[in-house]
Amino acid sequence: MKRALAYFAAGFAFLLVQTALLPALLPWALKPDLLLILVIYLGLNEDSLRGGIIAYGLGFLTDAMAGGLFGLHGFALLVTFFAVRGASGRLNTESSLLLLMLTFFGTFVEGGLLAFSVGFMADAGTLWSFILGGLGAQALINLFAALVLLKGLVPLQRRLAPRAGIPGLRHLDRRYES
Repeated sequence: MKRALAYFAAGFAFLLVQTALLPALLPWALKPDLLLILVIYLGLNEDSLRGGIIAYGLGFLTDAMAGGLFGLHGFALLVTFFAVRGASGRLNTESSLLLLMLTFFGTFVEGGLLAFSVGFMADAGTLWSFILGGLGAQALINLFAALVLLKGLVPLQRRLAPRAGIPGLRHLDRRYES
């Protein structure tokens, strides 16, 4: 239960940073999707039930704060979570390179799901081409954000809780340490 609350707290903090802080500091097109990175991390380290509930809850929270179609981001993040969860049984989940690669490709999965869902649920016209057109740049921005999070999380873990291993980050490569 504590881990689930910690994930929701991190997700809420990421959502606040993503919606309140980053738009004031960066141009609109340079906003990383921090919740996607968290959902990919969940897919690598949590079981299907708990992680699925958290992923859908974070998506629902995104929809509530964005004012869009309820369930749109919940659906996209839930399917992305289960795609990562399905692949995690066959991959080394302790690899930081895997987290970066899944962030890059997960951006395309989430964007495709959002474009499909918007086209299916609403009369969106050419909105799907707008969503799909910016996915390459968004994938690179998300990749950079995941790299920054990895570089910042290891020293933070050492300083705050050196003996409490963050799941999935126990055996990080030396290149991400400060």
